[in-house]
Amino acid sequence: MAPEAAPASEPEPAAPAPSRPWQAPAPAEAGASSSVAETMVPDVAATMTADAAAARDSTTLMPVWSPPAPPPAAGDLPDTMAIGGLAQPASTAVPGGGAQAELTIESGPDAGHTHRAGDSALRLGRSPDNDVILRDPATSGHHARLERRGDQFWIVDLGSTNGTLVNGEPIQEKQLSHGDRVTIGQNAVHFSVLGA
Repeated sequence: MAPEAAPASEPEPAAPAPSRPWQAPAPAEAGASSSVAETMVPDVAATMTADAAAARDSTTLMPVWSPPAPPPAAGDLPDTMAIGGLAQPASTAVPGGGAQAELTIESGPDAGHTHRAGDSALRLGRSPDNDVILRDPATSGHHARLERRGDQFWIVDLGSTNGTLVNGEPIQEKQLSHGDRVTIGQNAVHFSVLGA
């Protein structure tokens, strides 16, 4: 009978290598071939594509945003007209050369104010973004619009709560004639065509 083979013993685990702090590789000697570290990490200056000073000069400072100033209230500027939200003296001609008209507020909270109409439509109402601001609680925020169609002027109600009247009659849209009286809220407005 053959002798039994001794069982194979497991190899003993190797002792861990002592830890050492990391050290940078020593510089290559003159005339020696370059090390692996030098070939893998290029010089930082060689990788830059733009001059740092030029990059700083290209920065543009933007001004701080501020909300636009609200248009002046019609009641604060006597004898003015409002065109596109800008108040101008009533004696100034409206650009465009076509027919021009004037709205004179005869009674109501804004009595005595005059506004000129020309090429641009005028929006009338209580909101500050209107061309003609009427400080009257019976006037809607965006109450009516006066617009020129050819040489004629039309008043258009903008779905106001209390309606728009021309010579005492409620309207949705109506062509105006020289001398018509338009009622918007508590304001009686006299319409006149200039040069008529």
